[in-house]
Amino acid sequence: MTAEPLPSANSSAVLPFNSPVRRLPRAPQRKRTAEFTAAFDDRTLFYDCFRHADGQRILMVGPAWVNLEAGYRLAKFVALPSKTPLRVRFFPSLSTLVTELVGAPADTHSVEVTFAGERLVLPVQPSSAATLRDRKLLFSINRNNDLAWIREWATFHAKVHGTDAVILFDNGSSRYEPAEVLATLQLVPGIAFAGVPSWPYSFGPIDRAVRKDPYWARFLQIGSMSVVLRRYGELAYGLLDCDIDELAGTRSGRSIYELAKTSRGGLVAFRGIWIEATGGARQRDFRMRLADDKAALSRQRKWALDPSRKWVRKLSVHPYWHWIEGRALFAKSMPEDALYWHFKGINTNWKEQRAQAPAEAGTLVEDQLLVSALEKLQD
Repeated sequence: MTAEPLPSANSSAVLPFNSPVRRLPRAPQRKRTAEFTAAFDDRTLFYDCFRHADGQRILMVGPAWVNLEAGYRLAKFVALPSKTPLRVRFFPSLSTLVTELVGAPADTHSVEVTFAGERLVLPVQPSSAATLRDRKLLFSINRNNDLAWIREWATFHAKVHGTDAVILFDNGSSRYEPAEVLATLQLVPGIAFAGVPSWPYSFGPIDRAVRKDPYWARFLQIGSMSVVLRRYGELAYGLLDCDIDELAGTRSGRSIYELAKTSRGGLVAFRGIWIEATGGARQRDFRMRLADDKAALSRQRKWALDPSRKWVRKLSVHPYWHWIEGRALFAKSMPEDALYWHFKGINTNWKEQRAQAPAEAGTLVEDQLLVSALEKLQD
């Protein structure tokens, strides 16, 4: 039985090349490299425009406004075809902006935005929140990862944690079309719903000119997380943030979604273990880690979320790679039970060269907990 495809078309809005209005980086007087300038998204206003789960509001998600705050606040938002002016509220964070529109008639099919003299029309996309009610949702972003890796990633989380819905954004892959990624996910046993939104926009650079939060300009991935939560996942049983080269686990064998559901605040964060690139084609082929626990530690945190908590409904809550901005006090816990395995060999080396085996094989040991979890792939 194949998974049902989810609506994945998005509504983006970009300032034209001839517009004098541009987004500037933080501390714009500081020098940047040509590589930074080429990768920095200075024209995108919105990545998507969609109905909220309540059926009443319309939400728009885009990059941080930075120097464009005045432009957003002066912008006009009108429902089409009725031409009804919409009430607007903004919910900014360092790397993303959520715009809430209120007052749209039921027959609204598009939103007209007048921004800095430019007229932009965005079709209103449907919400899939009701479709994914009570589902265990896994999500990430992809660019040119091997389809076998993607299948293994989804299969593992389906068998080990009960994942039954997947959203995987495709960031302009050149090896295949998004439809091929969707077809791969649809054939994974246990997956009931799958969506592969195509977002071929700039991923964004690291900003070496600022010391605090140098990853702030990677708007696309952070914006996609707000879309996952607000368009797809607000009514889900749980959301799991794991990349293709990461597999979530627990020492007890419990589902990571259940850990989040039964936690005090609904948010479980966990660190990982590096699995070395010792040769193989899929995640199941890599089982060796450094014997030194500290050297094997992957420090960046991943998370699982229970979106039914009241604090999550606030639009000032923004999911990020390794944390959730605006979360409630004491919402996060880091149980010893939770972890993830970070596979050095599952990598296109887009960011750094790491798919190489350690020089001294004697420093490696087999990760027995991973071996036990991988046994479920053989069922």
